[in-house]
Amino acid sequence: MRAVSVGPCLTMSRLVLVPAIAVLLATPLSNAQAQFGKLKKMGADAIKDKAKEKVAGKEAPEATATTSGTATGGSKTVAADSKPVSMTLNASQLDLMLAALTPMAADAEQATQIRKLAAAHIQKNKAAEKCLNDAVTGTSTGRKVGRSPSAVEQARSGQLEKDIERLSEVFAASLGNGNRRVTAFSQDSMTTKQMQNTVLQMGLSCTFEFTPAAVMETQVATWGMSGDLPDAPSSVPEQVRKTFSKYDFALLRERIALFALSSADPTAKVGKQGVFSDEEKAALAARMPQIQKLQPFFKNGTLSWKGTSDLITW
Repeated sequence: MRAVSVGPCLTMSRLVLVPAIAVLLATPLSNAQAQFGKLKKMGADAIKDKAKEKVAGKEAPEATATTSGTATGGSKTVAADSKPVSMTLNASQLDLMLAALTPMAADAEQATQIRKLAAAHIQKNKAAEKCLNDAVTGTSTGRKVGRSPSAVEQARSGQLEKDIERLSEVFAASLGNGNRRVTAFSQDSMTTKQMQNTVLQMGLSCTFEFTPAAVMETQVATWGMSGDLPDAPSSVPEQVRKTFSKYDFALLRERIALFALSSADPTAKVGKQGVFSDEEKAALAARMPQIQKLQPFFKNGTLSWKGTSDLITW
């Protein structure tokens, strides 16, 4: 049996798993109260960016950003940021907000399921790595671990080596042409096959699996969120975008989240934004079935703001 260098394979496996699914698992349970500070900072940053663009000549001279997050001037206005909205939730505002948020629940449900897949995959790979590490430790101490591969296993190992060589070429080419999807999938396949081949050659039963396709697709969609991806079309209905500025919409959404979370857990810390008037409570209670459907996604973070990119397209 040929000697196998296990250490580099294990290291590469860990490096590959982290970027593939860290984005799905890094978000803690949503704290809607904390979202307000983030949203205010995002609004202030956007105003600064507009001011810089104006100085650089990238913004129309008649559009001037103000400290309230609105843009006015001359005979034109920037519609997305020019509609002051009361932070008091009334029936008409709630109906518009829920019309926008309810379809988002389907996306949030999908995101939640993908996060579960990612977490399960992490656990399986941790178990496989422990299995392999234990075998390596046993071998280093002179304990017999595993067995010699059979003829069938040797043939399988040879095929895996060919696959790995082919995938390494695909991976290198994808880096050259900037195809992020091929890069991600070929890297995952190549690394997984390397681990499978190591296990096979050592005669072990450790099981390394490919990252689920849905998790990989999420990685591809979020990989390199530094401005190199095109803005996705807004999923917020046009009537909602005409009525609210993006930041007013965000803040009202967090007030709905605070109501949903505090209704499910009266001990939740909601701050002053989570205190509702009798009129607000009546309007919210009348729409409780819709709000309750959103509550799990407010709680697990799939319906909370992550960064400025969440509010770019409006």
